[in-house]
Amino acid sequence: MEDNCEVFPQASIDAVLDKIKSGAYSYPSLQDYAIAMMKKLDRNGDEVISFDEFKFGLQEMKIFLTDHEINTMLRVFDHNGDGKISMEEFYNTLAATVTSH
Repeated sequence: MEDNCEVFPQASIDAVLDKIKSGAYSYPSLQDYAIAMMKKLDRNGDEVISFDEFKFGLQEMKIFLTDHEINTMLRVFDHNGDGKISMEEFYNTLAATVTSH
């Protein structure tokens, strides 16, 4: 499924990223927050976040998206294109959005 900015515009991507990052302020560092989030999202303990883990984790954070929107967000985090989010990809995406805002 291709990204379609009319269906899920960049402003919506930024809003979801802001919601994901919102809990970071209660941690000593962004890295500590990213580690805690990975542990929470990685339900099966394989050290990567799958589509389903990402979907259910976002729902637990009260972020409700369509499957298309979740695929879009997964691609934002999934830098190497393997369909999963590693710790490095998760942290790097959060760090990039902190410095770009």
